[in-house]
Amino acid sequence: MEQASTLISHPYALLAVIMLVPVFFLNLERWTRWKLFEYFPPIIWIFLLPIALSGLRIIPTSSSTYTNFKSFAVPLFIIFMLLDVDLRATMRVALRSLGVLVCGAIGVVIGGVLSFWILKSQLDAEAWRAFGALAGSWIGGTGNLAVVAEMVDTPPSMLGLVVIADTFVFILYFPILFSCKRLAKPFAAFTRVRAEDAARMEAAINGLEESGDNVHYRDLLTLFGVGFLVVWGIRSLSNVLPEVEDILTAKTWEYLILSTVALGMAATPLRKVPGTKAASMALVYVYMSMTGAMADIHQAAEAPYFLVAGVITIVIHMALCVLAARIFRVDVHLTAIASVACIGGAASAPVVAAHHRKELVPVAILLALFGYALGNYLGWFAAVLCRWVL
Repeated sequence: MEQASTLISHPYALLAVIMLVPVFFLNLERWTRWKLFEYFPPIIWIFLLPIALSGLRIIPTSSSTYTNFKSFAVPLFIIFMLLDVDLRATMRVALRSLGVLVCGAIGVVIGGVLSFWILKSQLDAEAWRAFGALAGSWIGGTGNLAVVAEMVDTPPSMLGLVVIADTFVFILYFPILFSCKRLAKPFAAFTRVRAEDAARMEAAINGLEESGDNVHYRDLLTLFGVGFLVVWGIRSLSNVLPEVEDILTAKTWEYLILSTVALGMAATPLRKVPGTKAASMALVYVYMSMTGAMADIHQAAEAPYFLVAGVITIVIHMALCVLAARIFRVDVHLTAIASVACIGGAASAPVVAAHHRKELVPVAILLALFGYALGNYLGWFAAVLCRWVL
């Protein structure tokens, strides 16, 4: 229902505001390069400003504009995001570090469920939905957070707590990923890394293929045309599949099937079409801005519990990453990169990789993309487990 009493309610004007919020903060970061954005990235401001705008009744908290946009934007950015995933290249270049990433992702699920079990008496009964969204974010990225939130119908107000926990806990964890470089020798002794393993990795890195960034309008037409066709087909199928209360709804079926189909499409020539990252991230940022506008911050009292849950989850994630590094004989550099590819996604992984070894930047990007592939499935699974615990 539209809220006509707000200053801005017309669909065009509303979309303009929602889209210009990300434009402002992303350009502000690029123009100023303030250190502030290293600790509080644009995504948190993109979420918080619309909360203020809706709280001041400048824009509405509910509108058919939001509903209509999300109905096509979320499925499309699933496709665009996963089209970038080259599973074969990831397996070839970073098989052992991929094992660390998978174990770290399992650590996120275990940590999320355990922390939910510990804190459930202090949380809202619907908080299991938010824990699934947080797991999706820390196994893939913001796109996965948005997808899992849609899959399990996470309330916008709780999504705000997820964004806060995600950002603040990662700020605490990020310096550890940098400083662990100094532990290279003792870590290598602990994980039993051999010289031939390092040589094999160097050869694989040298064989990586660079992809171009030039985007033509025909590329965007191809992506959106194929995207809408796939969404239509899968949405028609998901509406006739059996549902299980709160766990497998028509929307959940749609996103699970869509994730699988998109990964299959990544093995076709469609993966070579430029523009997938730009298109997916544009939709993700607008989604987060729109979700902020829909948020009700009356549940902000639960924020400390979400932060505690985030710390517990990160500790368990880190422990499983170290254990996996020993099992798969991975050095500290690739372990840190696998961890940040999981927790921080494609934006943070190259930064940590460049600090450890610049040659590992392509591996970091590949691992982060693989995290995208896992995030939707494991984030939803974490939510289901939390609901079962409840």
